[in-house]
Amino acid sequence: MWRDIAKLFERYDALLCPTCAITAPPVSETDDDYVATRPDGRLKGLDLTCPFNMLPQLPALSLPVGFAADGLPAGLQIVGRRFADEDVLAMAAAVEARLGVAGFDAHRFAAAIA
Repeated sequence: MWRDIAKLFERYDALLCPTCAITAPPVSETDDDYVATRPDGRLKGLDLTCPFNMLPQLPALSLPVGFAADGLPAGLQIVGRRFADEDVLAMAAAVEARLGVAGFDAHRFAAAIA
């Protein structure tokens, strides 16, 4: 897995992807409802952080970025090159600054998910 993803970082500085595949599922569902293969062969899953948890060489963080169309919170995951922790933190700070300029209120977000 490491060798495959290391090839991406020969060309790119970071991967930007959602933290989760969907916004919060209904309370009536469990994690087990999202461990399946869809009819089209794709994984039906929630967590997009898991692959990077298994690749300790890559610094990664999740950043709240606002609300989806359904009103639920959404997160951006930033995954950087090996040993590029500072770069990942700088990218997150830049995204936060841009969100602030765009009117994103981090305090409102924190209150909504508390």
